[in-house]
Amino acid sequence: MTPLTTPLPETALASVVDLARDRAPSLRVADLADAAGYSPFHFSRLFSAQLGIGPGQYLIALRVGRAKELLLAGDAAVIDVACEVGFDSLSSFGRRFRSTVGVTPGQLRRLAQTVADAPPHPFTMLHPHPLGDRAVRAVLELPEGADRRGDPSIWVGWYPQPAPIGLPASGVLVTGVDHVDLPLCAGAPFLLAFAVPPHADPLDLLAPRAPMVAAHPAPLIGPGEVTLRFGTSAAGGSVPMLSALPALRRA
Repeated sequence: MTPLTTPLPETALASVVDLARDRAPSLRVADLADAAGYSPFHFSRLFSAQLGIGPGQYLIALRVGRAKELLLAGDAAVIDVACEVGFDSLSSFGRRFRSTVGVTPGQLRRLAQTVADAPPHPFTMLHPHPLGDRAVRAVLELPEGADRRGDPSIWVGWYPQPAPIGLPASGVLVTGVDHVDLPLCAGAPFLLAFAVPPHADPLDLLAPRAPMVAAHPAPLIGPGEVTLRFGTSAAGGSVPMLSALPALRRA
């Protein structure tokens, strides 16, 4: 059977991703499609098939990720940050920020002060409707040469799409273990993980630029065991980790 779509050439995808990372606040999907040489509709289908999210979502994720960096790196007014990352109004920026990060821009700054004094301890965020007692065991495999100056904090969570956009359905923050057991979650079949070194500062913890991440490549709908192999997400089309993980303890 002939496939419905032919993947974007790797060179075209890499070029589009680089363009988006450099100029996300000023770009629209049509700009990315034009750069790749496709119609917006066809480009969106190809992009979504390869990265798991649409190009519009990808641009928003990059903008929110950049906004987190600006909020934590200085004392610029929130409205100025919103404008710099391409939002037309403070209200739309605030809604989008809270839905994807889990806290408001002001709360993120206060959270940074909190974690500077006391890094988050392990916790479990439970889904209100787990799929019975069926669970997945995730074996955590950090790369050779990873920072060994102590046990990293590792977040492993269930997401509705194969990118860390928005709040996870459930998950755990652990340290000092080599595996976790997580009940399956209805509507959130994608298992994503994120590791933070023990000496991380608030910016590294809340808005990491090159986090150590892992993701299972396919949705998980049944129990079993999988291995999550961690690596940096600085290259390729990886989406920044948007959730303010320490805030999930209260969720």
